[in-house]
Amino acid sequence: MKKFKEWLVLVLKGACVGIADAIPGVSGGTIAFVLKIYDRLLDAIDIDLKKLKKNLPFLIPLGIGVILGIFLASKVLGYLFENHNVPTQFFFMGVIIGSLPAIFRECKGSGKLKPIHLVPFILAAVGIILFNSLKEGSAAFGINPVSIIIMTVFAAAAMIMPGLSGALVLKILGGYDNAIRAVSEPDFITIIYYGIGAVIGLLVAAKVISILLKKCKTGTYCAILGLIIGSLPAVYPREFTFNSEGIIAIVIFLISLAIPIVMDHMGNKLTKKEEVELPEEK
Repeated sequence: MKKFKEWLVLVLKGACVGIADAIPGVSGGTIAFVLKIYDRLLDAIDIDLKKLKKNLPFLIPLGIGVILGIFLASKVLGYLFENHNVPTQFFFMGVIIGSLPAIFRECKGSGKLKPIHLVPFILAAVGIILFNSLKEGSAAFGINPVSIIIMTVFAAAAMIMPGLSGALVLKILGGYDNAIRAVSEPDFITIIYYGIGAVIGLLVAAKVISILLKKCKTGTYCAILGLIIGSLPAVYPREFTFNSEGIIAIVIFLISLAIPIVMDHMGNKLTKKEEVELPEEK
């Protein structure tokens, strides 16, 4: 029963990451960070088959959840963004902003903060703001199997970085609409091409980020914080007005703001409980 509950929790967390990854401007990496599975996910994604096999009990339910989340997003979120874009965007803004205190604590806890750490923070924040200002579909990629794989490699690498939206990268490269179409229909051959690119991108990005966290953990966390803060302008809906829908959006924002804060509090409480119980088990 305990293992089943653990699997169910991982599937639900994976679904949250999958839903976020399917939305342009929202980072699945940020959601993974909020749900406290980011470090473990980076460690689990590896080309070492022995290590990969060891982490399958974690990766399989998480992967199932991600796939379910992407399929759910392609069906439900398409409707929400088309008909209720402002409240939907405000929900994700709340989740992102609510996660900042926990991420800042990780940044402080990973080492002593120094003025030099402002450099990766500012560069990351400015970089993501400039990146998000690009127009979608600006790259001259045609839609064919090779281009799909190449585009998805870049998108998947962005997907695992907090603050970066893999879906937004795919939009900019011109492959997002085709991906949503393939998932909605579904077109399994096209999905396979996207899947190949996603696996390659995830393996490469996870390795690079893992090395950065080992070599310069504090600087990397500061850069991650910069990426997340810098991504907020891309999520804010420009069409927001203070009408009935705007009031609903603000209420939804406040509710979603509390979600990561409550989850972080519960996670810290559970961690402290496990630390207290550990000596007794020994």
